[in-house]
Amino acid sequence: MSRVAIIGVGQTHHQRRRADVNVPGLVREAAQRALADAKLEMSDIDSVVVASGPVLFAAVNQPEKWVVDALGARGKPVVRITSGGGTGFAGALGGYYQVAGGQADRVLVVAYDKLSEGALQASISSLYDPFWGREFAVGIMGFSAAYWRARMDKLGHTEEAAARVVVKNLSNARLNPYAHVRKTVTVDDVLKSAPLAWPIKLLDVPPISDGAAAVVLTREDLAAQHTNTPAFIRGIAYCAEADNAPQRSMLMSEPLAHAARVVYRASGITNPRRQFDVVELQEPYSCFELSYYESLGLCRPGGAAELIASGATEMGGDIPVNPSGGCQGANPIGAAGLIRLVEAAMQVTGRAGEHQVPGARLAAAQTGGGWANLRGLAVVSAD
Repeated sequence: MSRVAIIGVGQTHHQRRRADVNVPGLVREAAQRALADAKLEMSDIDSVVVASGPVLFAAVNQPEKWVVDALGARGKPVVRITSGGGTGFAGALGGYYQVAGGQADRVLVVAYDKLSEGALQASISSLYDPFWGREFAVGIMGFSAAYWRARMDKLGHTEEAAARVVVKNLSNARLNPYAHVRKTVTVDDVLKSAPLAWPIKLLDVPPISDGAAAVVLTREDLAAQHTNTPAFIRGIAYCAEADNAPQRSMLMSEPLAHAARVVYRASGITNPRRQFDVVELQEPYSCFELSYYESLGLCRPGGAAELIASGATEMGGDIPVNPSGGCQGANPIGAAGLIRLVEAAMQVTGRAGEHQVPGARLAAAQTGGGWANLRGLAVVSAD
């Protein structure tokens, strides 16, 4: 298969409510920026992938049809992909295989959510199996709280360690012009914020955002026609486990660990802590970033609290994580996974602006959907 290049990226300014545009306008904004970045017109695109969260998130059924005219995609293949929190990444995966498999030369992937207009909680409440899942799960926050609590004593994923994640990510978000939340908080602020589902507190939770992101993908041999600074996807995977798997580990994200093994083998990663210059993680709650450090091999199992306390994952550390601010900075759920890929591509091509990691050439972009049972990873490089 042909190696796949990212030749154009774009994202909107993420906000609590984008009252100035409807869904098609939001999607068009991100797509036009990605096309302009790739020096392409819509007429140059062979296929379009639209990625968005469950239909209740933005209260629009079959949104892929609604955005066709706004994109100028009439007459082109257009497909919608949804996969919970990992939707944007799943859309990129769909576009990747169209290019790598020779079905299209240039694919536009655009992901969005306009959560201010939907019924987010009603949608989340219907995600579980009605007989076996809903009463136990108590919503995603309830399960996530249990997941965090299970790791606190055995792995040291304390409230303080997770609070350091929030402080780091919000500090980074202040440098990101697209971020929704840009403010300074302290560990004490996080620990004293309102309890929601212990140990999850208000500041452990990312915002709810309106926003969109887009990428243009093409074959390696065509990339130089459009940009002098392409980013290449060296490996990509998205792995799942059963929704109600009774044997699920509460100590590590096994789907992410499996995705990492697949991607590392494909991209020649043997020491992720030393080889990656930057990592973008999709953290639905602060505690998950700690878990992902371990699942990705950035530290030993049980070493996440020590890693975050050391400062290694800060902008000036040896393995900066979420220089964009991650989901703490902006969280348009359907687009969040694609934003991680956009940010990784910007980093390795030296175009991340004030939150650029100096000399970054190799990046990891991680995503997740369905709290623990769907996890994805991509390795992105400058060459």
